[in-house]
Amino acid sequence: HLVGPRGRVIADETQAFVFRGDKETRMIDCVFTITADHGAPVTLGDTKEGTFALRLAKALNVPPGNMINSNGEVGEKEVWGKRANWVDYYGKVDGEEVGVAIFDSPRSFRHPTWWHARGYGLFAANPFGIREFTGDPNKAGSCTIKEGNSLTFRYRVFIHHGNDKQAHVAEAYQRYAAEQLK
Repeated sequence: HLVGPRGRVIADETQAFVFRGDKETRMIDCVFTITADHGAPVTLGDTKEGTFALRLAKALNVPPGNMINSNGEVGEKEVWGKRANWVDYYGKVDGEEVGVAIFDSPRSFRHPTWWHARGYGLFAANPFGIREFTGDPNKAGSCTIKEGNSLTFRYRVFIHHGNDKQAHVAEAYQRYAAEQLK
C-alpha cells in the first residue's frame, strides 16, 4: 500500500523483479505498477528526488569513479537532469573495475527518462522532475493517475566488469530495448 500524509492508503504498488546473470554481468529487471484503486485519483508531483534509485558504493563516487549516459555526456554536470536511455557509473572497487548502469525501458512512462544522477553516488531515474530539471516554471512533471487506472515503470539494472565500453553497455541497452518492444 502507498500511504498518504494523513495515514490513509491512497494507492497500491506492485513490484516484480527478475534476476539473471553470467560470468561477466548481472541483470535485475524491475517492473513497478502504481494503481489508483482506493476511491480517488493519485497525483505524483514534480520533484527531482527520483522514482527508481540506487545508492552506489563510495568507490564509484565521481571522482574517483566515472559517470556517462547514452548521449555520451560525462560527469554530474553533464548527466544530471538530462534525458537519456541509460546512465552508467563505473570505477575501481577493491582494485577491480566494475560498473552499474540503469536502463530505462522504451515502454516506461516519459521515456527516455530524466536522471537525478549525483557524483556522491545517488543514482535515480526520474520521469517527474521536469520543472526541477529544466528550471522552467511553465513546465510541470506532475502526473495524475485516474481512479481505477495504473502507471507502470520498467528498468533494468546492469552490473558489469570494466568501463562502459569494455562492458558494451550501449549494446546491452539495445538488446534490452528490443526485448521490451516485442
